[in-house]
Amino acid sequence: TIFKDTLFTNVAATNDGGVFWEGLEKEIGDNIEITDWRGNKWTRDSKTPAAHPNSRFCSPAKQCPIIDPAWEDPNGVPIDAIIFGGRRPEGVPLIYQARNWQHGVFIGASMKSEATAAAEHKDKAIMHDPFAMRPFFGYNFGHYLEHWLSMAK
Repeated sequence: TIFKDTLFTNVAATNDGGVFWEGLEKEIGDNIEITDWRGNKWTRDSKTPAAHPNSRFCSPAKQCPIIDPAWEDPNGVPIDAIIFGGRRPEGVPLIYQARNWQHGVFIGASMKSEATAAAEHKDKAIMHDPFAMRPFFGYNFGHYLEHWLSMAK
């Protein structure tokens, strides 16, 4: 999925044209030079991270090898499950099933997640995070809920 037409932000760059972030140390040869997300030379001994904690990537969905062949069909594709992935290392089940669509919207709307690098709260604070999308809401949340509830039709 990510080997072409992919945009990476706030990651480190390797001198062979690749990208790097913490956790990939075993994937990178010792002879590879790394430039951190700020444009500075970086080594495994550096005191600062190579990538920003909120680094991201974006790839066209059509590049995903397991996407449904009818993913762009105007009639849509069958949905068997929707998983909202927030950050909750303890206190709630990793995954559970809603009783019906409305209950699922309620569960999604009432989610809480641990703060991430994208959040204004720090120190792993647990905060309200509807649908695990709080930092990305760009319009009235009531309209967002109406949209989700309307999809049951």
